[in-house]
Amino acid sequence: MPNAHDTVTSYFNALVARDAETLIEMMLPAAHYVKIGTDADEIVEGSAEIAAYYQNHVASTEDFSITFINLDVQERDDVAWFYTRQVWKLKWQGTPEEFVMRMTGVLEKIDDSWKFAQIHASIGASTTEDTL
Repeated sequence: MPNAHDTVTSYFNALVARDAETLIEMMLPAAHYVKIGTDADEIVEGSAEIAAYYQNHVASTEDFSITFINLDVQERDDVAWFYTRQVWKLKWQGTPEEFVMRMTGVLEKIDDSWKFAQIHASIGASTTEDTL
């Protein structure tokens, strides 16, 4: 059985591989599931829209790579949480992008398998000496 750290790493591998089925399987099928993305209207509450969300995500993404700046995963009994900062390089809906992604999340252990119950993503704002 994979531990929580392996599950979080597998999530990002599935994103890069554009593997919607694996991503969908990793989500907790529960009313309290929440995914908050970076766009103003990018929120999934409950499990009914998980499949459509991840199918759209992988269909909209090309040339995807993730470089980890850091990843911390903590696990206690049947609950785990993570924090990561990463550099994402991709084509999103055909437009090349590169940015620092910050993500946190909560996982629950169900039947000896870790499932994502909550994911929150935000894009780090660029800072330069002009804005300091």
